[in-house]
Amino acid sequence: MQHIFILLVFVLVISIILPHSSGRAADKEGLFRTISETSVSAHIVPRYKNLAAAGVRLHASAQTYCKDRTAGSFTALHSSFRDYWIAWAGIRHVQFGPIQVQNRGFRIQFWPDFRNKTGKQLSRVLAAEDRAALDEETFSKTSVAVQGLPALERLLANGHQGVDGAADSFKCALTETIAHNLSRIASTLSADWNPQNGYAHIISMAGSAGSPYSEAREVPVELIQGLIAELEASHDVRLGRPLGATQDKARPKLAEAWRSGLSKAILLESVKSIADIYRNGGLDQALREVRETALADRIIAGFETIIAQTDALDQSLPEAFTAAQDRKKLKAIRADLKGLTGLLSTDLAVALGIPPGFNSRDGD
Repeated sequence: MQHIFILLVFVLVISIILPHSSGRAADKEGLFRTISETSVSAHIVPRYKNLAAAGVRLHASAQTYCKDRTAGSFTALHSSFRDYWIAWAGIRHVQFGPIQVQNRGFRIQFWPDFRNKTGKQLSRVLAAEDRAALDEETFSKTSVAVQGLPALERLLANGHQGVDGAADSFKCALTETIAHNLSRIASTLSADWNPQNGYAHIISMAGSAGSPYSEAREVPVELIQGLIAELEASHDVRLGRPLGATQDKARPKLAEAWRSGLSKAILLESVKSIADIYRNGGLDQALREVRETALADRIIAGFETIIAQTDALDQSLPEAFTAAQDRKKLKAIRADLKGLTGLLSTDLAVALGIPPGFNSRDGD
């Protein structure tokens, strides 16, 4: 009788626990799907459309400049170049999906470039003056170091007078080719994310039979991994390497886009874009739904502090790296970046039950 009683109690307990457990699992599945689909519709798709539009303007302005070669058309070209890079900074934290196809990310921006491959490859291309190499398909398969923004930045660095020769000069033709290449990549990325039959649709099917994502939580994992990687790049490479250990060891020419004066704007856009996907992509709402309001508030405050600190810098980043007072501010920004990275990689991930190292294929 005692064994029967114990068995009955066990069955009763299981009957109470299982529905609650399955209910919690179902709630989490819904939470993961909301994060994924909201991030795609409210952030990823619109920002790839924005990048594609910036690409169209960049190519058109390069064509115009190479046709009339005036100081005014160069100003328009440089402005559209800046707009494209800022648009790219606003979406490059998405490091999965179509961006991984055909090395598109590195083709847009080969960086960090520790061995100056861009400079070396660009010099070779300019010296060869091989117009056949500028064929659309041929160029798309050349070295990634000369296909994107860093190479274009070097071509534009010396202003209108820096693009030598007549309207049909090789340097101008190369400028137009890179602009066209960047436009094509952006347009393809935007098309590949379309909600009808593109990657946005694949995201919506996560956890279903036949989907590359066997579980719904795999998509938020990839999202968070990308945000963490972008924050770490800002901490380690955008700020850490140029800052150096001491003022006399600062290396401002290691800053991203230092030639075009975009270093600060890019850093600011990068952090703002991550804040946007956190706020409007479902992550903030998810934390609040699991009653992690204090953590959600800390993350919001972290973003706001970094954005305010960066925006308040009086000088460009390359100038700030060598100025004593600004170095203190940059170190404070780095510390806050590190703290925010920790909140996302540990606290947020654990609170939502999606540690960034999770992979269903690992048996985790």
